[in-house]
Amino acid sequence: MLVCKHWKGIVEWSPILWTDVWLGRAPKHVDPGEDWIAWLEALFARSRTMPLTLTILVSFVDLEAAGQVLLQHFPRCKALVIQPPESQTDLPFKTAHQKLSSVHHILSFPLPNLQNFVISGSDFLYNPDRRGPLLLDAPNLQFLSSYSSHIIPFVKAHGSPPTHDSLETFSFNAGWRDVMDMLPRTAVSLPGLKTLNLTCTDDLWTILQILDTPNLERLVVQCGLADWFLEVDTPTPVLSNLRELTWYTDPGADNEIPNLLHLLQHCPNMESFLYSCKSSSPGAKRSYFLTRWDVDDMILALCDRLDETHDSSPRLCPRLKRLQLASASYEQVRELVLLRPALEYVSLQYRTPGEDVVRQSKATWREKVDLIRWIKSKVDFELERNEVAVGSDLEEEEGVVWDPSGRLLRD
Repeated sequence: MLVCKHWKGIVEWSPILWTDVWLGRAPKHVDPGEDWIAWLEALFARSRTMPLTLTILVSFVDLEAAGQVLLQHFPRCKALVIQPPESQTDLPFKTAHQKLSSVHHILSFPLPNLQNFVISGSDFLYNPDRRGPLLLDAPNLQFLSSYSSHIIPFVKAHGSPPTHDSLETFSFNAGWRDVMDMLPRTAVSLPGLKTLNLTCTDDLWTILQILDTPNLERLVVQCGLADWFLEVDTPTPVLSNLRELTWYTDPGADNEIPNLLHLLQHCPNMESFLYSCKSSSPGAKRSYFLTRWDVDDMILALCDRLDETHDSSPRLCPRLKRLQLASASYEQVRELVLLRPALEYVSLQYRTPGEDVVRQSKATWREKVDLIRWIKSKVDFELERNEVAVGSDLEEEEGVVWDPSGRLLRD
């Protein structure tokens, strides 16, 4: 489409139109060599001194070659994303392997305006020629997220004790164990942190020691193949302001429930607790019921009272309002509802095997249906959808099937 010189000039000389920059493949008319650097300089020049939102498709950009140009304009960045192409089909035949030293170099200078930073990419995109955390000198950073196990970003704190005031959301992937010995020995205070997302970490307790988060409200733990000790001997801070805990279980995690219970003991004011599998696939469901035989210990702990009197409050998380579990029997849910009058919402990701079909008397089936209805009269109760096909010779209510002849078992 042809554009007249007048409008072309307006576009090129309107800095606001050039503040959202994506660096990927060079245009077809630009030589990938020196011409590309000149084109890059011209592109940044059009935004003049305005704050930038910069996305770098790391597969296409040689950070070492472009470093000098990027360093001139990084201080203007308010948002910076370093990522691979969204589609693997977009990867070039010969993918650039970025040196970690180049990534660390261009991000080692002050970033006074940076508020959001995200870095991701498969490990094969990086050449691990150096080790250590990526310390960001970004005093106004609010959102920090890493999905790479090679690049472990951390904020550069200042003062005594070391403090970073503005960070509100911190999310990172595996890899901390490789740099744990190079992190600060004293706790880093993050008074503004509201959300912390930990993925695939064996070092949960060490991280909670390193990060002083007095105002943390939301914690997400994706335990992955974590290998925890049966007993926690690391001092654990009381997360008195924590309101939401999301814990994604994994069949390969060792000693998961004892460590989860230890964490719950340090969350006295928590109002929402989600314990589930990350995936709801049939395979994930089978793995869960084959390996997580100790989940009943957690449910029993949630039903435990401070003492033996009937009116006593729960020992763990007495203010709990929302509870989402991977599975539980209806009787266990009833005990939770009876003990916890503050509960407003309960959901089960999976129905416990055998809970959805009753082969005993119709009275037994009716008791189970009535129990579900009683629970629903007390709390908002959500269940996994029952996929059992009900025929004319079967009865079903509240997702529970009465099958006195055992037809479903034979099928």
